[in-house]
Amino acid sequence: MRRSPRQLATALVLLGVAALAPSASDGAGDPADCNAYFPLQPGARWVYDEGASGAQATMRRTLTVKAASTVDGVTTAELLQEVGLPGQPEVTAGTATTRARCDASGVTLTVDGTAGVGGETSGMIKAKLPGLPPEADLKPGFTWRGESEVETMDSGSRVVAQGARGSRVERVESVTVPAGTFPDALRIASVQTLTLNRGKEQRYARQEVLEWLVRGIGLVKRETRVSQGANAAVSTEVLQSYSGLE
Repeated sequence: MRRSPRQLATALVLLGVAALAPSASDGAGDPADCNAYFPLQPGARWVYDEGASGAQATMRRTLTVKAASTVDGVTTAELLQEVGLPGQPEVTAGTATTRARCDASGVTLTVDGTAGVGGETSGMIKAKLPGLPPEADLKPGFTWRGESEVETMDSGSRVVAQGARGSRVERVESVTVPAGTFPDALRIASVQTLTLNRGKEQRYARQEVLEWLVRGIGLVKRETRVSQGANAAVSTEVLQSYSGLE
């Protein structure tokens, strides 16, 4: 299973969808307190495998917190994302930096990344993504909405995808992935509508997303169904391992 440069670049934003929420504190604080469903301890590391339904090869993603701090109630963090070629996790096909800012009003996430192998850049991505609401709100029945904008460049062609996303915490349930069994995971269902603009061409797509988040660890599983006309694609992302979390 091979992916185009634009698909590899777009993959870099996915880990930011289930992201960060504000930490209410005065003066200097612990970045790990920003949100228990996405700990921000420097050095924390998550490894995910993602693959399309029926595909043999999976794509390896690694997310690492490079730096984080909290000052006067505002948490800022820088996270490095690396994506490997499908079936070749040792070959880096894309990298991105995610920057997060959390304050009492919510969260801002930006992504800046490139795709390419062997030092050659074949695609780029820039994104603004919504994050999670405050941890205290994340209870069964809670709903919220968010907007996103993703810009990709592939072979000189610019594509801008604008999204409107509605999410709901469905329930608490057990989930099992290679990293372990977690009996108290939050199951969150989201529906996102996308408007894709490429030159004068405009297309629409719809995503249905299920995510399982665990307190103290973060995202452990994500299932995504993308439909566009008569075509539909289903992918699953699961946590393989994690480290650097207390």
